[in-house]
Amino acid sequence: MAIGDESNRQSLISIKYMNENTNAPNASRRRFLALLTHGGWVAAMGVLVYQMGRFLGARGLQTSPAPLVEAGMVSDFPPGSTTYIGAARAWLVNDGERLTALDAVCTHLGCLVQERETAVSGFHCPCHGSEFGADGEVERGPAAWPLRSLFIEVTPDDRVIIHG
Repeated sequence: MAIGDESNRQSLISIKYMNENTNAPNASRRRFLALLTHGGWVAAMGVLVYQMGRFLGARGLQTSPAPLVEAGMVSDFPPGSTTYIGAARAWLVNDGERLTALDAVCTHLGCLVQERETAVSGFHCPCHGSEFGADGEVERGPAAWPLRSLFIEVTPDDRVIIHG
């Protein structure tokens, strides 16, 4: 055996001995932990982007009311009354002189407005606090536009029909 062969053999034995006695983590375990960490970050960023997209793209209610809704008879709406008509998603207001239908969808982000429980008649948005008068005009924001007025038809037999 040549002298060079013996030194190569000794080097290989010492390398093998070092590999067996090191406490370095196994390469597959290290790879698994790296993938787990990176996967967690990707999942967290995905959830963040999804939630931001939901917020920025908020369009309120996704369904629309029926185009024609028979609300009832004129006598069902006495003077001074405010009645919610769910099928039309509208508030029917009788101020004593005439019937008015207002869209119940807030012009800010599309929540359904509720009738105010105060001495002053009107509507408020429970989502962000917008206030509307009985005529649908904005009294306090963040809504910038009034509630949409809907067309009302009173038939010859005194039926009230709301056109959405």
